[in-house]
Amino acid sequence: MQPIVNGATRLLFIVGDPIAQVRSPLIYNPKIEAHGKNCILLPLQIPQQAFEQTIASIMGLGNLEGLIITFPFKERIMPFIRHISGDAALIGAVNAVKRDAQGEWCGDIFDGIGMIRAVQALGQSITGRKALLYGAGGAGKAIAAALLSHGAAMLTIIDRDRSKAEAIAGVLGRKYPHASIGCDNTYIEDHDLLINATPVGMGPEDGHVEWRGSLHAGITVVDIVPYPIETPLLALAKQHGCPNTNGQSMIQGQSDAVLEYFNIG
Repeated sequence: MQPIVNGATRLLFIVGDPIAQVRSPLIYNPKIEAHGKNCILLPLQIPQQAFEQTIASIMGLGNLEGLIITFPFKERIMPFIRHISGDAALIGAVNAVKRDAQGEWCGDIFDGIGMIRAVQALGQSITGRKALLYGAGGAGKAIAAALLSHGAAMLTIIDRDRSKAEAIAGVLGRKYPHASIGCDNTYIEDHDLLINATPVGMGPEDGHVEWRGSLHAGITVVDIVPYPIETPLLALAKQHGCPNTNGQSMIQGQSDAVLEYFNIG
């Protein structure tokens, strides 16, 4: 059943460019309706060259509940926010924005907590884990921060652009000095959690990220590719008996956390 929109409806926008590919309204709006909230999430495409002047006007709307920010604006929204959460400030990006009780704009990032909840849905904890993370882009940085804030003991960050991996490893190393953080060790058997936060696997001929050694059932595998497909990495994980979860599980966990942030969930 579609939500009924009236004059009292509060607006949530998911903002990006392009935006036609997002499935968020299909995920969020049924959850909003189930919570009995007179609110709706709508896609909003802002051309990249017009972002700054456009977003300032949109944030002045009186019936705006908040914004969900996607590519390529997670960093560019930062100057418009007064209060930024610890992890978001650490990695320099947000993907959810709301007003606080004083009417000032606040921002946080939920890519990482979505991945944490996906692992927790397998009945597992992050505490003490040894994670091998591929990808130091926006989602990868958020996941790296979330892993450490939830007690991971070791984190290896791998990216094709090594400087990106080294930069976020350095930032996180200063905040979490007791964790072992590096950018070199791709030997899978030194880890018990493997996460793909790259686009590798989105195409049918992509293959999967590469490591040294062999998968075994003691390694949990997470592939955040957002499409409801079995990626080559997940197929390999199942072949080796690895506990595994996909991008859809991460999106569900993230959507619940974002709605809680907006006091809807």
